[in-house]
Amino acid sequence: MDIKSLEIFKAVAIEQNITKAAEKLNYVQSNVTSRIQRLEKELGVPLLYRSHKKISLTPAGREFLRYANKLLNDFEEAVEAVNPSSTPRGSLRIGAMESTASTHLPLIFARYHERFPQVELSMYMAPTVDQIEDILKYKVDGAFVDGPVRHPEIVEYLVLEESLALITSHSTKPFVWTSILDKPLLSSFEHCIYLGRWQRWLEDNGHAPMKVMEYGTLEGVLKCVEYGLGVTVLPMSMIESRMEDRLNAYPLEDPYRVVPTMFIKRRDTYITSALSRFMEAAGIVTF
Repeated sequence: MDIKSLEIFKAVAIEQNITKAAEKLNYVQSNVTSRIQRLEKELGVPLLYRSHKKISLTPAGREFLRYANKLLNDFEEAVEAVNPSSTPRGSLRIGAMESTASTHLPLIFARYHERFPQVELSMYMAPTVDQIEDILKYKVDGAFVDGPVRHPEIVEYLVLEESLALITSHSTKPFVWTSILDKPLLSSFEHCIYLGRWQRWLEDNGHAPMKVMEYGTLEGVLKCVEYGLGVTVLPMSMIESRMEDRLNAYPLEDPYRVVPTMFIKRRDTYITSALSRFMEAAGIVTF
């Protein structure tokens, strides 16, 4: 059974005549007849009542026509969804780190949804290491991650560069960085690249790494920092609106300070119309 067989069956059901269906499809009559017979053999039931002047559907034929119409409609939508020149539709799964999802993507998502409401747009938030794994397993269509990734099966595009800062409680001012080495380094998830940059700075300057404490959510981490439990490292874009008089930010030294944010996809992933328009909306330039 294939799409052509369904199209032929639908045409015969509409025309109620093999000759007229063949003319409509620009097929020879024998081809139409053999396709219908093959379809009936595969299904194991007769689909048509045949007479010299007219063809009509059997009960099984009427029931099968309902599903054939649905399958043909779904197929047409699928073809349109992957056509780069068509109106975007279908599903689009985008992954992102919490930093990008909370600061840079809300406006992009809102504008994209307003422009292309037929796309079922969804967000999956996770650290970079998990996003890369999900890209490789085809679980998401594209993802915003800390880079560079440099994986042979992944294509990556530079989106922006984040500037990292050590975040402390306002009460620690004036700040002496050696005074925080015995405090926990707070994180909302494992394998945080931002904390890794600070730990590498410590190592390169002859200091032991700080003890890491996970605290579930970004808001929880910032509250703990505010109350003096520990410190964290985050992009300035994530905490600028939260600073007020509660937190202090101290930019990391170069070359530890700047982290590029990349948009990645599998090298063999076809860029559908929905994905292409999303990349355009996010300002991603492809070459």
